[in-house]
Amino acid sequence: MRSTLISIDIHPKYPIKKEFFGSIVRGWFGSLLRCNTTKDCRNCHDLFDCPYYMIFKEMVDVKPYSLLSFQYGEKIRNLIRIHGERSRFVPMIVDKINTKGRNAHFNGIPYSIDEIRVHEIETANFKLGAITEILLLSPLCLKHNNTMEMIPTFNSFFKACVRSYNRITKYYDRENYPLRIDEKLRDTAAPITKYDVRSMKMIHECMDDRKIPLEGIMGSFQYDTSLVSPEVGKILKFGELLQIGKHTTYGLGGILIKTR
Repeated sequence: MRSTLISIDIHPKYPIKKEFFGSIVRGWFGSLLRCNTTKDCRNCHDLFDCPYYMIFKEMVDVKPYSLLSFQYGEKIRNLIRIHGERSRFVPMIVDKINTKGRNAHFNGIPYSIDEIRVHEIETANFKLGAITEILLLSPLCLKHNNTMEMIPTFNSFFKACVRSYNRITKYYDRENYPLRIDEKLRDTAAPITKYDVRSMKMIHECMDDRKIPLEGIMGSFQYDTSLVSPEVGKILKFGELLQIGKHTTYGLGGILIKTR
């Protein structure tokens, strides 16, 4: 599938004493894309050529982008991934970041943009070794029976990656939809050998003063994948590319897959 990565290194003038930056970046990103805060987008004749409406305010529940932000030395590195056919808006998005972004504020703090990088990304073949580690780069919320999983099974991670791929491609990359998994592979399991995990809760404050509660887990998990089919590796990498679980457009669900 086609995706484009926009990487922005933001250097705040003062330290931002937060562990989770996703909500800040979402607000910053939306404010840059919107051309007129007093105008109702639905009445605009440029609606379907507008990155704010077609990316940020897409009317279906599945949005064509994901956000991931984390501390990178004194900077905050922000990864914005635009998926499928909506990648055609990337040049307009980058132009807005490059022009408006340098005059905005980040959580009320002055900042500089040290670097902007843009490139298309594709998931290459990735085969699992005997040991696979899944690192959480941002809070992850996988739910089972409406309850957040504290220690997800390997199968939970695997199925979340399949769901993420099919949700995005169904709306934005029909040529690559669906990802069909045979019954044997669908039940893929691997024993967990190590884990280090904690729960956390956050509040996303919207511009209209609404507050959206978010929850997730942070940590790492190690699994014995010596008996797992090697092709599962590429599917896990789809999850790394797209992010998994709930609220990926708020910065949740960032994972990194390592194997040996």
